[in-house]
Amino acid sequence: MEVFYCGFNGFQQVPSSNSSDTLTCLTPHTKNAEVVDVAICWNYMVVAEKKGVTKYGLVNNKPCLDRLDNPPGSAGVAQLSATPRHVLCVTDTGECWTNEEGKGWRRVLVTTEVASASTLSDDTITTIVEDDAEEGSSDTANDQDTPATDVPVDPLANSSTTASPSSVTPDNEESPVCMISTACGDYHNLGLDTTGQAYSLPSPLHFSSIPGGAQQKVTEVVCGKEHCMLLTEHGQVYSWGGGSRGQLGHGTVTNEDSPRLVMALDGMKIVKIAAGGWHSAAISEFHDLYMFGWNESGQLAQQTNLAKPAECFSAVEKLLMACCTMQAEDAALPRGDTEDTEVYRKHDDTSSMGPLPDPEKEALNCYPASSCDNNTDCVMVQPLPMLVSISGKTAAESAVIDVGCGSRHTVCLTQGNNLWSFGWNKYGQLGLGDTRSRDCVAKMVMPPRAKQRDIAMLRCGDWGTAIVTSDKSK
Repeated sequence: MEVFYCGFNGFQQVPSSNSSDTLTCLTPHTKNAEVVDVAICWNYMVVAEKKGVTKYGLVNNKPCLDRLDNPPGSAGVAQLSATPRHVLCVTDTGECWTNEEGKGWRRVLVTTEVASASTLSDDTITTIVEDDAEEGSSDTANDQDTPATDVPVDPLANSSTTASPSSVTPDNEESPVCMISTACGDYHNLGLDTTGQAYSLPSPLHFSSIPGGAQQKVTEVVCGKEHCMLLTEHGQVYSWGGGSRGQLGHGTVTNEDSPRLVMALDGMKIVKIAAGGWHSAAISEFHDLYMFGWNESGQLAQQTNLAKPAECFSAVEKLLMACCTMQAEDAALPRGDTEDTEVYRKHDDTSSMGPLPDPEKEALNCYPASSCDNNTDCVMVQPLPMLVSISGKTAAESAVIDVGCGSRHTVCLTQGNNLWSFGWNKYGQLGLGDTRSRDCVAKMVMPPRAKQRDIAMLRCGDWGTAIVTSDKSK
């Protein structure tokens, strides 16, 4: 198996191509017969192999390669997801583990009890920020790692244990939970077990299409920056979380506290879902692609104003540049931001800095509820699923079988190993050989080596795209 990557390379996500910050074509990254999974964040890329997990990019405030051993007591990682702050994974034994820089592997103790009302909400920051009593964390350290606003305690922090010989054995031996996948975003951490039960980690997630109705088995869970989706065994899609850009697909720009059925997709069977920064995708059993949410950069393949980005987008770009040009020795630990980047603050200099712009409020000012009324040719917010046409030469080339969503870009795979992309392309994440954004579907440039192999995985992250190829099936 071989990993190829295109997109942001400012922190040497592809060590062999460290001379360029942008990779506009799929570039060879890792060649290994045992690649299990790949996850992409703006600041690093994670590759899981049988022998362990490797982070490529910004580690300990400098570009480098960090090899992590497998979680204690496991032979390997079966699946993983990641945010700029932490990696969340499932082992081959069905256990859920998290890894945050400087803290190592910690077991997430998944429970079978329903979460109390004081746990998750749309305002809860669920990236792992745990006080380590054994290290004697000071109040100063807490101020660095904890957002300035008051938020509920992270449920994962209370359910995680530092790796030790006693933590290898499940604590819930009487009724063990065997996990198969995870998904994480800035505000949520999700999981799925072998019985089809979804979790808002560490507690089970309950939902129903009708009050008092039976809960269906879940086959897939995904997370965007602020929103979540799940797919049931019968092909129904539920979404919840932040909906300020129509990414929930309910026809509005309001938030949802709990999973709500996407009625516009209920008349068809959906087989695959994906969540990007503020947009979503779904593939039907007939290989049709449906998109909804934010279209500011053309990530829904609908016409938009690419020549003049929204003011909120420009503000985010300025934050990015400030982050990426700051020297490592001048930077403190990264602080989470609801947009593309985490902001590095200088040590002991927070008092001299003015308040940072709030990208969420700016975005809402740019895209009010009236944005849902698309009376012009330009679509900024699409709050209902819209069919996206893939113009392949044959029916197979137009039949979508997989899709991935980054912060503001989308890549889909059609039958016959064809890749198509659209959306934001400042760092070449569309794999088209340039850095020009597209609001229409374009065919990706395939490396000669990849053309002779099958695409086994498609992964999109904040500003990057990766594929994993394997030998053609006979």
